[in-house]
Amino acid sequence: MKNKSVPAFILIPVSFLFGVELGKLPVNNYTLKNGLRVLIYSDTLTPTVSTQLWFKVGSYYEPSGLTGISHLLEHMAFKGSKNYPGDLYSRLILENGGQSNAFTSENYTAYWSDLAFDRYELALKLEADRMKNLLLDSLEFESERKVVMEERRLGENSPYGIMWENFYAVAYLSHPYRTPVIGWMDDIKRIRVSDLRNWYRHYYQPKRAVLILAGNIKPSSAIKKVEKYFGKIKGKDVSELVFSEPPPKGERRIKIKKAVKTPFLMIGYRTCDISNPDYFPLEVLEGILLGGRSSRLYKRLVYEKGLVTDIFGGSDIEKDPGLFYFFAVVKDTTKISETEKAIDEEIERLKIDPIPNQELEKIKNQVLANFFFQQDRIRSIAFSLAKWEILLGDYTFFERYPKKIAEVKEEDIKRVLARYFTEDRRTVATLFPKEEK
Repeated sequence: MKNKSVPAFILIPVSFLFGVELGKLPVNNYTLKNGLRVLIYSDTLTPTVSTQLWFKVGSYYEPSGLTGISHLLEHMAFKGSKNYPGDLYSRLILENGGQSNAFTSENYTAYWSDLAFDRYELALKLEADRMKNLLLDSLEFESERKVVMEERRLGENSPYGIMWENFYAVAYLSHPYRTPVIGWMDDIKRIRVSDLRNWYRHYYQPKRAVLILAGNIKPSSAIKKVEKYFGKIKGKDVSELVFSEPPPKGERRIKIKKAVKTPFLMIGYRTCDISNPDYFPLEVLEGILLGGRSSRLYKRLVYEKGLVTDIFGGSDIEKDPGLFYFFAVVKDTTKISETEKAIDEEIERLKIDPIPNQELEKIKNQVLANFFFQQDRIRSIAFSLAKWEILLGDYTFFERYPKKIAEVKEEDIKRVLARYFTEDRRTVATLFPKEEK
């Protein structure tokens, strides 16, 4: 979870706020005969319904030679289906006063639209047709491929983009997390429309999907509509891919040179997967070290030592073991080593020195406040339910998260620091300014 700054006055003890078991969210869940998983979250206080269709496919599933195909297919999903050709999908949503978009990540591709509660059936029609009847026209494909290639070029020209890409390519030796979601340029050039059609037939089907309906909706009525539009689409079994990464056997370092004015430093430590109990103390540790301008590292590196203009990062963990990372915008190249040393010293200090109870309570409140602030709209709640359902097969993780954060103790923080924050688990990347010739 990436934290934002929250008001310093939120200092009510976590044990007071979350000492009792939280009530369950009003979620009705179903599985259609064809395998489609359906979650319906009812909130009669909102005038809208967010309809979201999430597919269990992303860069995680892409073999070498086809990287970026999931993202490319997401683009093509807006280029027309059998009953809604061209840009009719987007036009119909807009004409009915709604919003829509999509995104691709490592583990999923998600499509969403928000409409008034009396019009959400339109979204079901559109998504069902997109699941079954995408046109995937050859000419549209060539045109959209150029759009994605331009996105890729923009990323290559961004110092942040090049830093992230090189860092993850070194931090992982074989796991697909080393591959950018947008894919490698040579692969994007190589993909053919026939590859896209095969990818679509394999993954865009009920047994690889989760449908979320959230808002002013009656579950009994909604599930009938879902059956009407999705019930006849055939689902097929697809074997779940499982990847592993060799255990780290020593520190990895990479030095990047690019025509930029400001040097960057990125440090990451291999941690755990999202099902591991260590996930929760790592979330709190993120708040202690990197949670805004009052965090330990920001105060020390920006205010006290003046080494960097910004530092951010945190616990990047999903389906498989992830990283806890630090990204520093260093003032000049002479301060890179000192910045790295200062980060290391702060980590070692946390391993040894007691953590004041007031600080721990404050940080846990900040983590929880951020968690609840991020659920400030129906669409965001639906995002969370879908994400946990896909990553863990259990949307109720959303309900358990606050209680687990509240239970984090000082010894849990010390444990994860000792277990994961070692030299052998570390990757370090530096980006140095390079003079243009």
